[in-house]
Amino acid sequence: KNPTRDIPRAIIITLLVVTSLYCAASIGLAGMVPYQDISETSGFPDGFRYRGHYWAAEITALGELTVLPLVVLVTIMAQPRLNCAMAMDGVLPAVFAEVDEEGNLKAGTKIAGLVMISIATVVPFAYLDDLISSGILIAFTITDMSVILVRRESPHGNPYFL
Repeated sequence: KNPTRDIPRAIIITLLVVTSLYCAASIGLAGMVPYQDISETSGFPDGFRYRGHYWAAEITALGELTVLPLVVLVTIMAQPRLNCAMAMDGVLPAVFAEVDEEGNLKAGTKIAGLVMISIATVVPFAYLDDLISSGILIAFTITDMSVILVRRESPHGNPYFL
């Protein structure tokens, strides 16, 4: 009902919940396995194996195998829309904002898909996962900084523009 109030609250609450869960998982993993023995590639499954809970290791490994491709898929699905928004702002070429008669971003999707296929062909998946995570972190950081900048630096007559 009141997006000016509700959206910032939802973002803050979501960040608090996710941060709390991440910290709790990190503390739990550090409690299961000595710090120097924590696996860089498969922390929880190896941690459960270290403690002899093989059934839990299999469940967490299955979770990793399920979630990791979904994160990549969501990133790939969102990329044409992000490119379109950046093209409309003038950051990317106008071809990324071209919409066909059915409302699809075919040209931008093909270009983004070819770039992603080219990168995925050359870069190993382990590095690709880290690059995607880093890219998402950078994108969120830039977005958050932009929101702060717009709120603090906007002209008094028009608070939505710098």
